[in-house]
Amino acid sequence: MDDPLLVDRPDLSGVGDLPAHTRIGSWLEQLIVSHTLAPGDKLPSEVEISNALGVSRMTLRQALASIEAKGLIDRRRGRFGGNFVAAPRFEFDHASLPGFTEQMRRIHVEAGAEVLRATTGHPTSEVRQRLRLARGDQVHEILRARSANGEPIVLEEAYLPAAIFPGLLAANLTGSLYMVMRSYEAPPFSADEEIEAKRATPEQAGLLGIEAGSPLLLITRTSFSESGIAVEFSRDYHRSDRARIRIKSRADGGTPARDATR
Repeated sequence: MDDPLLVDRPDLSGVGDLPAHTRIGSWLEQLIVSHTLAPGDKLPSEVEISNALGVSRMTLRQALASIEAKGLIDRRRGRFGGNFVAAPRFEFDHASLPGFTEQMRRIHVEAGAEVLRATTGHPTSEVRQRLRLARGDQVHEILRARSANGEPIVLEEAYLPAAIFPGLLAANLTGSLYMVMRSYEAPPFSADEEIEAKRATPEQAGLLGIEAGSPLLLITRTSFSESGIAVEFSRDYHRSDRARIRIKSRADGGTPARDATR
């Protein structure tokens, strides 16, 4: 970290169009995204950086808070604490339904899947209602740990109607499940999704390689075929330190964009 600080420090001379903490934040962000600083690297102490730049610790803390909000650093407390460069997050676009495998392919990351459970049986009342099934109908339950470049980042629970997908469990479930569904001519066409925060159970933590109680992003989804039939109910547990969810929105069709309020 010494060379970037001493040789390529930001220009803080003069008033400038942007406040000092913004320029410092942009400088640190560039060091990280350009891989001058690598994931896991520890930044010098606040005293060292503020002295090197000639700014107050309050100004520096504003800059650090801004890049922490972007997920670029982890700020840890305690004897071995400090500011560390965070591992990059994987972005998941929920404006469409490409599936995990396709999302990873688009960013040139190798997607993997470990099948932890694959059974056929009677669903819980919640799964039955979500899939609009009758009593006695069966579902395929598939639990997988999804990985990016070999690192587990998502736990997927998927439930599919057995009547629509007979013999599904004999298929290769280590790749794209949506591709398998497409072979039955029943791929997802639309979906209702809910996003909420959860804490990892000890079992989930062990499978994802994180500590129990770590924050997770839970995405609950019911997917429908083009004809409106429910074809999948799923729960995806994303590691919040490795995932970023992108959702594209626009103003309601009945409200002119210039009058839209937040």
